Amino acid sequence: MIAKTSVGRSFKGCCQYNMEKVELGKGQVLLSQGVRDYELKGMVADFTRQAMLNPELSRSVWHTAVSFDPQDEARLLREPQLIEQVATDYLKGMGLDQSQYVVIQHYDTDHTHFHIIANRVANDGHTVSDSHNFSRSEKLLRAMEQQHRLTLMKEQGYRLGIEHLPQADRHRLEMRNDVRQSLELSTTSNELRANLAQRGIELIVNRDKAGQARGVSFERISQDENGEALRVAFKGSKLHQNLGLGQMQQELGLNAQRRALELAQQRELAKAQELTISPQNEEKQLKRGRGLSM
Repeated sequence: MIAKTSVGRSFKGCCQYNMEKVELGKGQVLLSQGVRDYELKGMVADFTRQAMLNPELSRSVWHTAVSFDPQDEARLLREPQLIEQVATDYLKGMGLDQSQYVVIQHYDTDHTHFHIIANRVANDGHTVSDSHNFSRSEKLLRAMEQQHRLTLMKEQGYRLGIEHLPQADRHRLEMRNDVRQSLELSTTSNELRANLAQRGIELIVNRDKAGQARGVSFERISQDENGEALRVAFKGSKLHQNLGLGQMQQELGLNAQRRALELAQQRELAKAQELTISPQNEEKQLKRGRGLSM
């Protein structure tokens, strides 16, 4: 996730920009506290009234836009409540949950994002600090990505690094990266298909006239630069020399061996722990027995 925060003076300008999207059907209010979230004039008046509890604070407007990674879009469609949960966690983590706020989701881009407008004058009149807000926000976002199993920033950074490439090359590198990561997590072809499906990729086995498997291809529906649906397909060997049918089967086998070894080591460790505990239990039983005979 990416967050951009600004601290300003005018609630009217900030609220107007965000509420206009709602009025045009390009957004919706997700959460609010302490303000009338159904009309612009009332919302601005509520924010301004509380800001007067601390008239010495000239910049009382907190505005943050939080954007999700495109890789999380499919999950957010299945679990829309996750957006509200992330917003709630962000408000609490940045110390804004004890003040007035409104959270508005916009639909004007091809990626899910929401805006937080909050009052830096809290409900009890104290000032919500904006000190080191960037570093605090980044630390919080990384923690939430882990907690909610969202795309990690290092993967986002990889994609940002290839945005300048031509569209075909960008799609190829993105798919290669996704296939590699899915393969690392898999020990069977069924597991691989399931992991790829989570990234919107279909695995297709290419067969000859006799029905023999000769190779693999990967397909997904993406978007072109104009936002139109675009079918993206590559043969495994064209993505990378190690993503051909034979090489992938070999890696799945090695992954299965590693997983079996890890499970065996875990069982041995559990067995050793039981053996360590058993003599201690026997000693306790003997002591209890001696105590009863006295």
